[in-house]
Amino acid sequence: MRLHWVDALKGMGIMLVVLAHHSLPVALDTYIFSFHMPLFFFISGFLFDFEKYAESTVNFVKERCRSLILPYFGFVLLTCLFYFLLDTVFQPGITNIPFFENSAFYSIYSILYALGPLISYNPPLWFLTCLFVTELLFYGFAKKYYSEPKKLVLGLTVSGIIGYLYSIYVPFRLPWNADVTLSSVVFYGAGNLFRKFIEPNEQKPEEKFGGFCSGSVSKWSGLIELSSRGSGSSLRTVFPRIDKFLPGIFILLNLLYLGYLTEFSTTDKVNMNVLKYGDFFSYYLLAFSGIFGFVYLFKNVRGSKILEYYGRNSLIVLALHFPLKDILIKLAIMGFGVELEYFYYNLAFAFSLTVLNLLFLIPVIFLINNYFPFLIGKKSSSVKFECLKAYFRNL
Repeated sequence: MRLHWVDALKGMGIMLVVLAHHSLPVALDTYIFSFHMPLFFFISGFLFDFEKYAESTVNFVKERCRSLILPYFGFVLLTCLFYFLLDTVFQPGITNIPFFENSAFYSIYSILYALGPLISYNPPLWFLTCLFVTELLFYGFAKKYYSEPKKLVLGLTVSGIIGYLYSIYVPFRLPWNADVTLSSVVFYGAGNLFRKFIEPNEQKPEEKFGGFCSGSVSKWSGLIELSSRGSGSSLRTVFPRIDKFLPGIFILLNLLYLGYLTEFSTTDKVNMNVLKYGDFFSYYLLAFSGIFGFVYLFKNVRGSKILEYYGRNSLIVLALHFPLKDILIKLAIMGFGVELEYFYYNLAFAFSLTVLNLLFLIPVIFLINNYFPFLIGKKSSSVKFECLKAYFRNL
């Protein structure tokens, strides 16, 4: 069953991603970067159903390759071709985009290594390979500790500490953002555990997972049953009462942090893509504060069709908003006849371009969903895509 509030939350998250890739006022920029990518790892973990793949690691890896790695290579090559043609047409014989100043070998290496700073023409694509490795790491944790939540939490905590120390003391990056994964798996695992905690136990595991009831599922259900009786039920009993106040608490924390940044602005912002975490405790505290502030807000308010639409198509927005942003900025500079610096830290300009970006992506989303679904890792081709193939065969 589709969770509409999660789609809406993803929609808000991807809008913040698009907005944050403009030159925002420092306070707002720092605030958004403190949680917007951790939020996507959290949502991904929230939606992950371990029991579905518990019996077959091969099926899990194949599924994730199809849904994340194929889109990564598809969009990285598509946007690379776009920028190459743009560079050639804009000023023939002159390289305007730094990525194309390197040799062909280094360009291929950059794409295969899959770090955001290396894919400078479309850095948001770093998230796809990072999420892939994050899911592999969490799957490994889950295989061993899914029926033992305390050990799972301990494993995630140790991983987060190692990831933070890696960002400080290790001078080289790992392929596919595997170094970021040591930190991102904390948010991914938190999302998965959060769903287990709030999900009502309305169905028996055998019913919910199509008769599968071995190992981790039966143990987890036993753990839930045990926690609902005797002294172990205290946390479950108290939580619904605390839950009423949590939205207000987390929203207040977010407002206080944003107010603090407005008064004491700093350029030392979090950026997972380049392993910039800042202070260890502040990094996780602010990330989870932002995550849960928006999670509880969207769980308790009515959904939005617009947000849900962009949430369902967040992969396409993530992959293509950066090239479109560059086009819009170039058109704005040409139209207004001013230098790019004129728009720096201009919130109205950033909001305007974000809205235009999202609007111009609507026909692109339609085309990809209906004619090129393989770009986003969909298994089956749409009817329109099959008709398009038949048309070209008959030419």
